[in-house]
Amino acid sequence: MNHVRPRLADEAWLGFYGGEPLLSWPLIKKTVAYANQNFKGKFRFTLTTNGSLLKKEHVLFFRKHRFDLILSYDGLAQKFRDLRSLPALEAALMNLRQFYPDGYLIHSVFTTRTAPLLAASMEKMLKQGHSRLQYALDQCVPWAKKDLAVLEAQLGRLADKAKKHQRKTGKMPLENFAANGKKGIFACSAGRDRLALLPDRTVWGCQMFYELLGHDRANPDYARYCCGELEEFIAMPAGALAAKAASYAELRQDYFFSEKKDLCGLCDDLEQCAVCPATAALATGAPGVIPSWACRIRKIARAAAATCGRPASPS
Repeated sequence: MNHVRPRLADEAWLGFYGGEPLLSWPLIKKTVAYANQNFKGKFRFTLTTNGSLLKKEHVLFFRKHRFDLILSYDGLAQKFRDLRSLPALEAALMNLRQFYPDGYLIHSVFTTRTAPLLAASMEKMLKQGHSRLQYALDQCVPWAKKDLAVLEAQLGRLADKAKKHQRKTGKMPLENFAANGKKGIFACSAGRDRLALLPDRTVWGCQMFYELLGHDRANPDYARYCCGELEEFIAMPAGALAAKAASYAELRQDYFFSEKKDLCGLCDDLEQCAVCPATAALATGAPGVIPSWACRIRKIARAAAATCGRPASPS
């Protein structure tokens, strides 16, 4: 950490991701203790978990150290992802509601198969007392017209429910619909104000780029976006580091384009749109190249969010 310290902001976030990070629980505790001892007040912590191993002792530790938790749970669609995890997840959710009610967000991913369950899943979680929810859409496979029609209906229903909840409680429960006051052209945060250290000790601007490219060193984009192993990154000359930063700096919405070669910079919706370039590349194979159906997804999401008073966040 001492080698990375000169690159840190006054307050930096240290995030634990997986796989499942709770498999390395002793290392998490050791890292937090080291950070607090040697960088007091410098770090805040976040952790993303599937909840399968989450116990009361973990929740109390997270509360003590002010972790921002993200729980991957797909609501009614969870049975399609991992039916066996449901009992453990229900116990984890109960512990979070009881011991750390304001410290977690539920992140739910829906596929073309489970999209019909989106609104009902979120409604059920709201009834159960979970106050911070976020949906995302699996864009590894194409969304057909019928899938997009289902999504539009589901997000319309969800927006109505979210608005009613906001009127009743004063809080918007859907992160996708919550006003953030940001305007302008979206620029990916990867390599700008974040770095990701992966289990194989490679350093990337964001873990999503590792998911996209980390297992294919022959891909030309691997060299563009990978900052080498940790020791290489620490010793990297300023010029080489600047070249990596320049590659990530190109990840702006106005530089993206569709598979049909339509430049996003010429789109009327440019300042209202935000697409994760790595997520789009899971379908197209190239960062910043957006499938046409993904453009339609963004339009549907923006329309739903607009009824709640804001543009949609990337999903």
